[in-house]
Amino acid sequence: MTDQPLLPPVQKFVDTVRSLCDEGREDETLWPEVAEPLRDLLADPELQAHTKNWPDTKQGDGAPGNLLFYEDPDYGFVLNALVKAPHSTTNIHDHGQSWTLYGVLEGGEHIERYVRTDGGAPGDEPATIEKEGDFDVTPGYIDVVPPWQIHQEKNGDDRTIGFIVRSQRSGTFVQYRFDPSTGDVASYNGPRQIPFELA
Repeated sequence: MTDQPLLPPVQKFVDTVRSLCDEGREDETLWPEVAEPLRDLLADPELQAHTKNWPDTKQGDGAPGNLLFYEDPDYGFVLNALVKAPHSTTNIHDHGQSWTLYGVLEGGEHIERYVRTDGGAPGDEPATIEKEGDFDVTPGYIDVVPPWQIHQEKNGDDRTIGFIVRSQRSGTFVQYRFDPSTGDVASYNGPRQIPFELA
């Protein structure tokens, strides 16, 4: 997905992220700064119009998929979309070692964040997790998710599209799902990646 043409506003965004990566910044400063150009991209009419042909990649409590638009050949970051049909719920999960910018492009959802209180490493079990907050998000909102942050998303009556920037492609690292009722921790490779042209 590196040699496919991109919509002009998306190509502009990619060029901006590459320029920031060129500066050699630490992840802790790089990815939060990417949120500002991402905010401009989410508001772009050309990108918004393109979403009309995007298929749902998650339905109900089924396994998620991600549309894969772009993977950078030098820095490894990717552009994805998670397209949730109405009334879809994710597992309680983390994004492993990656940084993730989750921008709401359409619809809205409820996000719950959790924290481990047992002092264990990410994959250790049993895990004791507790909810530390929850909030509703609408189009234009960007959630900057650092490595290992545990969370869950649920949407309501409308289709929801999350336009996602990841520091590396899902499937190249381990992620975890959590069951707070049993303490079980399950490893998985993240959402199925579905190549999709964004041009």
